[in-house]
Amino acid sequence: MLLTRRSLQSSCFWPLSLALNTLRPLSTSSRARVVSMKDSTRQPKHGNPEADKATPCNIEHHLSKEASARTLSSLSKFIFSFSGIPGMVGLHGGLPPPSIFPFKAMKVQLEDGTWLDMSAKDKMDAAQQYNTNGRGYVPLLDWATQHTQTLHAPPAGQQVVITSGSNHAIDMVLCCLLNRGDSLLCDEYTYSHLVEAMVGPKGYNAVPVPMDEFGMTPESLAKTMQDLTAKGAPLPKVLYLVPNGQNPVSYIAPLERRQALYRMCRKYDLMIVEDDPYFYLQFPYDRDVPGLWKLGRSYLSLDTDGRVVRLDSFAKFLAPGFRLGWLTAHPTFVDKLTFHMHSTALGPCSTTQVMIAELMQHWGAEGLDSHLKSLQTVYKRRAQLMHNSAQQV
Repeated sequence: MLLTRRSLQSSCFWPLSLALNTLRPLSTSSRARVVSMKDSTRQPKHGNPEADKATPCNIEHHLSKEASARTLSSLSKFIFSFSGIPGMVGLHGGLPPPSIFPFKAMKVQLEDGTWLDMSAKDKMDAAQQYNTNGRGYVPLLDWATQHTQTLHAPPAGQQVVITSGSNHAIDMVLCCLLNRGDSLLCDEYTYSHLVEAMVGPKGYNAVPVPMDEFGMTPESLAKTMQDLTAKGAPLPKVLYLVPNGQNPVSYIAPLERRQALYRMCRKYDLMIVEDDPYFYLQFPYDRDVPGLWKLGRSYLSLDTDGRVVRLDSFAKFLAPGFRLGWLTAHPTFVDKLTFHMHSTALGPCSTTQVMIAELMQHWGAEGLDSHLKSLQTVYKRRAQLMHNSAQQV
């Protein structure tokens, strides 16, 4: 079903302008099991025509006062430094001894009837313990890192951290980039939860940018920045985008649009928050579903400067109840976000990290590709049914 700006103006999605009025890798255990995509022979072939023009982004300049002040707590340093050492009995971190954990075995059955057995002692211990690696359970972190490299080939040495899903990640990202009173740019019609639950209550300002059928235009972004400059107003520091299946308009921004917006962000030194939960759910009407290998370019794949913070989520292509995702960004930013996460939530859920790592290892890249094709086909059929029904009204 196609949503136009005209139809939106008569729907529940109000223009934003109206709505506003009402680590570098931390130490890991040498015994860590690696979960990889090495069973795939496919390699990134992106290339970047602007690579020779790269101007590294000064991340420290973009950090909020809170993020600039954050460091890893001394207690966390002890835990991350000494966990996994054979024979080590830690008296420093308040980690319960695994012998007292209530669960001794865990098996889950997949939709095809296959059973995944996670009853090995190291897995059961990890599933019930605090996160002992700063950026996430090592097998899942390894998978996410290699998966991101295969799909996006980040060109500026970006790193990955496991998160508790996209919404928590967005909240942390904004805390790391914005001070109270700062502004971020976003589509004129944007994710309402961002504005209502995060931007407003935290004292940030959302600046809506006019759109066409492919989202925000480079011309409208430039005009918005020029108008703010002419007024003597403080300029926004961040650009927030949902590039695939944008909520609520549902556009997919073509590569040329992404390249043009990236160039504009370089001109105005803007950080880009690429919130892409629907990346894996693309289903073009006029050709076969893309599966894993034909999903298109991301802003991350263009990011020669290190100014993109990309958010991925397991919620849409596995299940939202796992509350897991991953974030890819400049190493300095990943460090600061990791410090933030461990000062508040102590990291994502250990149990679901173990489960998803096991599933990704079991599937491999080809199994994930098959799962995504099945999922995309289901959504494509439902979308066609909705479209056909709407035409009959």
